Amino acid sequence: MLCGTGTPATRIAVRWALLVILVVAAFRRTLVDIWVGAGEGTSIGYVLLLPILALALMLGIRRRNKPVLPIHDRETDVIVGIIGLVVALFVQRLLLPRYAPFYELFHFDVLALTLFALSGSILLFGIRATMRYWEVWVLFVVVNPITYRLVAVALGGGQIAYASVMIVASAVTFAYGFHRGFRRVAVVAAAAIVVDTAVLTLVTHWYPNLRISLVSAGVVAISAVVACGCAVLLGEPLLPPGTVPRIGGGPDNPSWSLAALAVAALLVAVAPMPATTSDDVAAGPPYQGSTGLTVPPGWRQTALQPMDWPQHFFHTESTFLRQTIRTIEPDPRWDTLGRNRTAQIDLLTVRYGAALDVSPTLITYDLRYARVSNPPRSVELGRDITGTMYSIVDERIHLTWNYLTFTWRRDSAHIQRVTVMTVDNHEPDAYFLPPQPSVAGTASAMVALLARGVSAVTDADPEFKDADLLETLGRQLVEVQPW
Repeated sequence: MLCGTGTPATRIAVRWALLVILVVAAFRRTLVDIWVGAGEGTSIGYVLLLPILALALMLGIRRRNKPVLPIHDRETDVIVGIIGLVVALFVQRLLLPRYAPFYELFHFDVLALTLFALSGSILLFGIRATMRYWEVWVLFVVVNPITYRLVAVALGGGQIAYASVMIVASAVTFAYGFHRGFRRVAVVAAAAIVVDTAVLTLVTHWYPNLRISLVSAGVVAISAVVACGCAVLLGEPLLPPGTVPRIGGGPDNPSWSLAALAVAALLVAVAPMPATTSDDVAAGPPYQGSTGLTVPPGWRQTALQPMDWPQHFFHTESTFLRQTIRTIEPDPRWDTLGRNRTAQIDLLTVRYGAALDVSPTLITYDLRYARVSNPPRSVELGRDITGTMYSIVDERIHLTWNYLTFTWRRDSAHIQRVTVMTVDNHEPDAYFLPPQPSVAGTASAMVALLARGVSAVTDADPEFKDADLLETLGRQLVEVQPW
C-alpha cells in the first residue's frame, strides 16, 4: 500500500496512521506529562484540546473549497521535510536541555512535536497538500505554551486569564469552521465569547476551586455548541458535501521518507527529559495549616506575613507566607561584628507539585536584573530531604542573597516549597527580595529568558557567604518540625 498498491484512500489512511504512531512513539513522555499536568490542574492541559480546534479549522478550510493544482515537486518535499526534522531535533535535544529549569514553564517539547508532525506530513503527503491547511499549523505554532502563558500572565494570571485565552481561540476557530463570510464569522465568534464569558463567570463564582483543565474543556465545548447552534438557526449546513478534511498526495513510494521519520523519532524518544518537581517529592511533616514553620532553638519569629498573590497565579487554595526570624544571640561564625542575623522563610503551598514547576524561583521573585548561581549546590538536610542552595547577585543595589530551597509533601492536598533566604547586609532593616511577582515583571522575566538564554541570567562564579548558616538553619528547620 505504501509503494503504490491499494486505493488512494487506503494509502492515505495508512500514512496517517504511521505518522500518528511515530509522533506518539517519539513524544510519548511529553504526552504523558501533559496528561498528568491536566489531571493535576495545571494550565498545560489545554494542549489536549488543540486537536479539536484544529479539526474545526480544517472543516472551515474545506468548506471554502480552495482549488489545489495537482503539481508536486518531490525533491523539494524531501528537502523541506528533512530540514524540519532537523529543526525539531535541535529544539528537543539542544534547546530543551538548555532551559531545563524552566521546562514546565516553556514546554519546548510541544513546539518540537509540532515541527516533527509538520515535517512528517510534508514528507508523506507533500508541501502543497500540507500547506493547504496552513492555518492549522499556524494555530499549533502560535497557541504554544510560551505565547499561551505570556498572554495569560499579561491578563493577570490565574484561572480566569488562562480560560480567557481559550475562549477567544475556541470561539474564533469554531466560528470559522462552521460559518462562511467574514461578517458572519465575526458575529458568531463574538456571540460565543459572550456566552463563554458569562458561563465562566457563573461557574467560577459557584465552584472557585475548579481545575483550569476542566474549565478549558468546558470553554471549548460551549464554543462548539454556540457555533453549531448558530449554523442550525441560520440554515447553514454543518457538513456540506466535500468538507471532510483530507490530505492526499505525496510520493508513490515513501520508504525513504518513513526511514528518515523513524530515525528522527528514535533520536527524540531516547533524548533525556528534564526532571520535574512532581517526579520526586519527599515526605514532610503533617500539615499544620497556615501558621508557618516551627522556629528552631536560638531563633525567634519577628513577623509572619500572608500574601494572596498565589491565588491568582496558581489556585484559590494556594497560600504564601513570609516568616521572618532572627537570632536570639549573635554568633561569631555568622557575623564578626556581633550582630544578630535575620533570615526570611518563604512558604509557598500548592495542591499539586506541577504548579511549582510552572512557577520556578526566577518567576516567583523579580530577578530580571540579578544573576543566579549555576549550577546550584545540593545540600542534605536529613529525613531524606535534599535542598538546593543558590546565590543571587544584584549589581544595581550591590547586594548578594543566598537562599536554600526544598520541597516536601505535607499531605495529599498540600505540597510546600520552603525557601530560606539571607542577605549580606546584616542590619535589621536589610532589604530582601519581595516574593510578589507582578504581571509586568513575570512577563518581562519570561521574555528575558527566551531572548537572552539561561546563561545570561546566571552567575558562573558565585559567592556563598552564608553557606554554613543556611545549611545549619535548614537542618534545624527540618528536624524541629512536628513529625
